[in-house]
Amino acid sequence: MAVNALAGALSLLLFPTRTGTLFYWEIKPALNAALFGALYLGGAVVVAWVTYRGAWEPARFLIPVLVTAGALISVITVVHLNRFAAGFKLLYWLVIYVGAPLLALFFYFAHERRGAAWTVTQPVNVVTRFVAVALGSVLVVLGLGLMLWPEVAIPFWPWPMTPLMLRVFAAWFSAFGAGLLWFLVERDWSRLQYVATLMMAASALDLLMILIHRADLTTTGLRLWIYCFHLALFGGVGLLMHGLQWQQGVLAPRRAAANTAPP
Repeated sequence: MAVNALAGALSLLLFPTRTGTLFYWEIKPALNAALFGALYLGGAVVVAWVTYRGAWEPARFLIPVLVTAGALISVITVVHLNRFAAGFKLLYWLVIYVGAPLLALFFYFAHERRGAAWTVTQPVNVVTRFVAVALGSVLVVLGLGLMLWPEVAIPFWPWPMTPLMLRVFAAWFSAFGAGLLWFLVERDWSRLQYVATLMMAASALDLLMILIHRADLTTTGLRLWIYCFHLALFGGVGLLMHGLQWQQGVLAPRRAAANTAPP
């Protein structure tokens, strides 16, 4: 799965103007392809890292993300089937996005039946959980809204956007939201910290892609600044979550020790 995501990332990031031949459908402008490639790159790195660690529990947070993304993108594919290159490419795309959530669910139930650990060694701060769940709820609602009514948002986008591309991005918004809602289930920060890290990386990569492909922008005015602000805020929330957990795990024990130390 990581290899497939990395191949997609390299194709989109290195050759964003050649999606008609190298990708599953033609993506215009290049900025859209680069942003999609950034999503793939972040996913490839995270999946590769948790696979390298060789433990199930740190990878468990990926299940809601992969299931949500796979299910939504499968529906999007059916709706926009005429946009996809027919033949092997389409078949492979469907195998990936239909098969990935099914495989993820299989792994989840297989590992949980074997007695996977849920022991909490680094508790999630109550504020961290609230922030994660609040943002996750917003992303799911926003993502589903954009998927259902893309024509409402397209005129306000700061660069050319198609319903298919917007729906794909919206599916990933919802998948990120599902990952954040997983904070309602998982209680250990050591197994959730990758969600916050991925938020920071995705924010930075997307802003970088906008800078690199700024020639594709149709405006540098308020619409662009609002979009960039929401990206920066997304990464900032990830940083805030790390900060809250660091405060709980490092600063709080130090303060407690200082208060109980003999005069």
